[in-house]
Amino acid sequence: MRKFLPVLALLVGCQDLAVNNPNEPDRERATKTPVSAETFVASSFRTWWPVGGHGNYPSWAFSTVAHDVTSSFADFGQLEISAEPRVAWNNSPVNTQSSVNEDPWYALYSAISTVNDALIAIDSGLVIGDSSRTNRTHAVGKFMQGISQGYLGLYYDSAFVIDEKVALDTITKPEFKPYPEVITAAIAQLDQSIAISKSNHFDLPVDSWLFVAMNQDDLAKLANSYAARLIAYSPRTRAERDAVDWNEVIRRIDAGITTDFAPVGQPNILWDDWQRLAARVRSGPPSDYGRPSNWLLGPADSSDNYLNWLNTPLTSRKPFQIKTKDRRIQGAAGPATPGTYMGYNASSIGAASRGTYRYSFYYFHRAGTGTKWQSGPLIDMTVTEMDLLKAEALIRLGRASEAVPLINKTRVANGGLPPVTIDGPPDEPGCVPRKMSGQCGSLWDALRYEKEIEMYGLNGVIAYFDARGWQALPENSVVQLPVPGRELATLQRPLYTYGGPSDPASAPAPDPEKCPVQLARCP
Repeated sequence: MRKFLPVLALLVGCQDLAVNNPNEPDRERATKTPVSAETFVASSFRTWWPVGGHGNYPSWAFSTVAHDVTSSFADFGQLEISAEPRVAWNNSPVNTQSSVNEDPWYALYSAISTVNDALIAIDSGLVIGDSSRTNRTHAVGKFMQGISQGYLGLYYDSAFVIDEKVALDTITKPEFKPYPEVITAAIAQLDQSIAISKSNHFDLPVDSWLFVAMNQDDLAKLANSYAARLIAYSPRTRAERDAVDWNEVIRRIDAGITTDFAPVGQPNILWDDWQRLAARVRSGPPSDYGRPSNWLLGPADSSDNYLNWLNTPLTSRKPFQIKTKDRRIQGAAGPATPGTYMGYNASSIGAASRGTYRYSFYYFHRAGTGTKWQSGPLIDMTVTEMDLLKAEALIRLGRASEAVPLINKTRVANGGLPPVTIDGPPDEPGCVPRKMSGQCGSLWDALRYEKEIEMYGLNGVIAYFDARGWQALPENSVVQLPVPGRELATLQRPLYTYGGPSDPASAPAPDPEKCPVQLARCP
């Protein structure tokens, strides 16, 4: 009988289990059937998708911690983890909100286990129909292995590194690897997928696998873009983000996607519950579950209402209306008219007893309304995200002038704003964005603002990754999740956690306006 924690029991599969279930074939029997091995890989993306920023765990916890979304509901662990002042995450296995770090852990390892079974069979000589189908299964399997392992590295302080080469039945003392090693292993797996794709030809159907039509070249590009994400988003601190190999990020982006990666939703098969709740409208006001936060939209305000809100004690803060030239937030007819992404509705949602500082008068309608959240396209990764990540890299490498046109792409076309220069937005009344002092922002401020506005409501975790690396999280916020208490208890290891004033690794006081290099208007 295995004595390992549930994850390793899952990864081992059914071999050596004390109880036999004749209706559930073990790894050896299943992977001797080519169709079964192919199905293992073809179905794995559906397991990864919700915990990759499109389900409720950890999206709501992370997005509210990051001041991207604001909500006063207790569902999905968001209330306690986003309360101000911040407190430590309760990592007890009996915490009713333990799904915040349990669901991603088990789902990601489930995806890894599934593809490992198929990859073991392929390595043992299994041919799936013909060479094209075998290579497709191999390449997608390594891709799924990489992004699943990678998101373990993005979320947790440490994790097990497991692939099809590991002889699980020889493990006597499972070892957690720190997140940098997990990220390195994940990128190596993505590179294996790229290598297979570059030397073979295959196609993926639009209605399954990754739920968008693509060939081997498209898969290689997607793998490079995910590698760029893993490299840039894994840092937990400003110093770590400063130390990223930004030339490598650029290389990956240049070899990456040229069209948005937007799987096509299918009811009850692939859907985006994160988008659904971010834009939900029932019988009352729009965005009746969570709303764009004042921290997100406030830098666009020219009325000083945001500055006044910032200078009001936390427990006395109330929602407010902004005036802005950004047409994604406000229509041309005035501050109460909807923009193309957001709109104004003078109502509040949630209990005032949980903090009126959580209230926002703004709703989201760019994605997720109606049945968009289940009929797609369901955006996960955009060319805009990659452009703005490249712009960040260029700024950090002292090539800020090259970043300017990348920032202006959406700023001008989508926001209707005047273009920035290397000195930032035009220094004039109504400039967007403004600093917390009221002055017009720098190019660095404009980059951060553009990324936040363009990514809002499309993915529930990216804003959190950016905020911790930009030192924008509220003080004492959790910067990573601990291994779930349930896992620690099974392995008989001490319970630990992160966040709150007693955690030396929690977020320092925010200072996001500090530029990584010398720029105009930078502190």
